[in-house]
Amino acid sequence: RDALRAEWGVGADEVLLLYAAEFSGRKSQQVLIRALARLPERVKLALPGQGALREDCMALAKELGLEDRVLFPGQVQMAPWYGAADLAVSASRSEGLPFNIMEAMYCGLPVVASRVKGHTDLLEGSGAGLLYPYGDWAACAGRIQDLLLDPELREQMGQRGRQAVQTYTLDRVL
Repeated sequence: RDALRAEWGVGADEVLLLYAAEFSGRKSQQVLIRALARLPERVKLALPGQGALREDCMALAKELGLEDRVLFPGQVQMAPWYGAADLAVSASRSEGLPFNIMEAMYCGLPVVASRVKGHTDLLEGSGAGLLYPYGDWAACAGRIQDLLLDPELREQMGQRGRQAVQTYTLDRVL
C-alpha cells in the first residue's frame, strides 16, 4: 500500500479513489473527474486502463486544474491498486455484472457508483456502497463526501461488501 502510494505521490493522509475501466463512452470517467473538482484537495483519483478516450480524460483533468490529483497509470495489475485505494468508484452508463466493483468489494473497499443495472444488483440491499444518478457528477461528489465524513460507515460498507460478494466466488458459482 505505502510503496505504491508513494510512487504515485499519494500521501498517507490523502484519500485515493479507484476506478479500473476501459476509457470508453460507456465507462464515463469524465463524470468522476468533474466530481473530483468538488472534493477536498486531499482526494485523488486513480484511473487505470487504456482506451480511445484516455487522452480526452487527461485533457479534461488538465483543463480543470486536476492533473496532480488524477492518476493515469495505464494497463496495470490491479491487486496492488485495490490495496492502495480507500474507496472504489464507478461512473458507468451500463453494466452487466461489474468485476471491478466485485473485486473492490472482495478487497473490503466501500463503493460509490452510478445507479445502473449491475451496480444496483451488487449494492442495493448489500450495504456495501452508495449510488448516485448516472451522469450526475455533483451527486457523485456528494456521495463520496458522505463517505469521507464518516470513517465508521466506510468500514462497515467494506465489511458488508466483503460478505456480500461471497455469493459470486468461483466455488459458490460452480
